[in-house]
Amino acid sequence: MKRIQIIKAALKLIVESEVHAVTIANIAAEANVGIGTVYKHFESKEDIIQKIWIWQKIQESNYVFKDYKPEGSVYDQFNFLWGKVIRYFIEHQLEFQFSYRFASSPILTKEIHEIAMKDFMIFNDLYEQGIQQNLFKPISAKHLRLYTFSTINGWILWAIDEKVELTDEIISLYLQMAWDAIRK
Repeated sequence: MKRIQIIKAALKLIVESEVHAVTIANIAAEANVGIGTVYKHFESKEDIIQKIWIWQKIQESNYVFKDYKPEGSVYDQFNFLWGKVIRYFIEHQLEFQFSYRFASSPILTKEIHEIAMKDFMIFNDLYEQGIQQNLFKPISAKHLRLYTFSTINGWILWAIDEKVELTDEIISLYLQMAWDAIRK
């Protein structure tokens, strides 16, 4: 319980400020715990950031893959999964901002990414199916996933900045545009 309380407090502070400006003392105060309690659960601020990443990806995975069945066309699965990613980030703005800022951060080691992203390899499997069916441009499944993820992140950022309401119609349009960008 305290561990999640600290993670949520750190997430909020790190998104609202620059990471270098956030101290363990700030995190402890925001979480309403002592500094010793923070250090009981985490080794450092970098460790907290790594644990936020893992926690956030677990939350996202639970949301995205709820009710997912790997059946139907690649196109239908693509729309279902990426539609869920978009909706998760719309509903979880702090997590979106954190994910956007830290996805490529050197703080997140290869090992941390492997732990956090293991469920999301389902996307690679989906892209592999599409590659086998000759649906996509000739790049790897991983690069197709990263391209789509980056594109969707950019659209969400733009929508937030421009105060565009991400309706079902706009989400469908974004998904179609993302599909069109990678298909042959």
